[in-house]
Amino acid sequence: MRKRAFTLIELLVVIAIIAILAAILFPVFAQAKVAAKKVSTLSNFKQMGTAIHIYSADNADLFPKSHGTNEAANTDRWNYWHRVPQGWNPDSITALPQRMAEDGQFWANSVFPYSKNVDIYQQSGIAMRQLNTDYSTATKARGKMGMSFNGMLHTWSLTAVARPSRLPLLWPGMFKQNVDGFALSSPVLRCTGTGPCRFTDNAMPQGNASNVGYGYVWWGFGGGYTTAWIYNKGLHFSSTDTSARFVTINMPMWPTATMTNTHPWSAFDPNDVPGSPYWMTDCVAPNVDKSNVNVYYPGFFRPDSEFNYTEYSCDIGYD
Repeated sequence: MRKRAFTLIELLVVIAIIAILAAILFPVFAQAKVAAKKVSTLSNFKQMGTAIHIYSADNADLFPKSHGTNEAANTDRWNYWHRVPQGWNPDSITALPQRMAEDGQFWANSVFPYSKNVDIYQQSGIAMRQLNTDYSTATKARGKMGMSFNGMLHTWSLTAVARPSRLPLLWPGMFKQNVDGFALSSPVLRCTGTGPCRFTDNAMPQGNASNVGYGYVWWGFGGGYTTAWIYNKGLHFSSTDTSARFVTINMPMWPTATMTNTHPWSAFDPNDVPGSPYWMTDCVAPNVDKSNVNVYYPGFFRPDSEFNYTEYSCDIGYD
């Protein structure tokens, strides 16, 4: 009996066919994976928005705090990283009752009894660890913080929002980074004074704060992870009515800029990775002439936004 084997040419043909099929199918599988993550993230934003609504109903109709307050000094920790969950690495500083209480005021911690899930905050992207932090001492599961809170809503009344279906409540403010165990709100009120700090129409959020022309800060992060193109060419937002949506982000390269009411920015950064925002559109109150007001807030995140801004009310970066 003679046994017939494959010839070299036949094997090469089979290998070539497999390679062609793989080249066709792998991008399809990758797109399906991204689509699944996109749907899962949309669900997370919806669930977290609902949890904040329930929290507000139990807390005098107020949104949670975007940052903790140093009660002893009567100052706000608006530019401090907060641990999520509070007390996950009890060192000599963070184990102090005062610091534990301050971290507990942060929105992700104060709303946790309503969400009960630290994994809900994670977005597509890498997990970044803070320097000089001993992660080996962790006593709790840490939040991988990619989801950010709109800090303009710090203790703001839910019913005082002008357009609940449009105003962002949550968004991926860390861009394509998930910070391991720590979070900041972005944008956040510039609470540089003392006493109560809240969004104020045409003035700084605290009466005794130095007027620097901007009542807020938004955090941009380097390292090539600043792109707003988290899924395809956009990212998710959860509105204050708990609805969630995906928004495509398109802008010209700086120094060209454009006015928009559909997302926060007016220009891309030509010196960063594709899709990296350069300028957050700063606006005064709707229908107010910016030449008569000396404090700006982010138009897309202002609680009084009607989302019909023009350059008459906004600074888009070049005027």
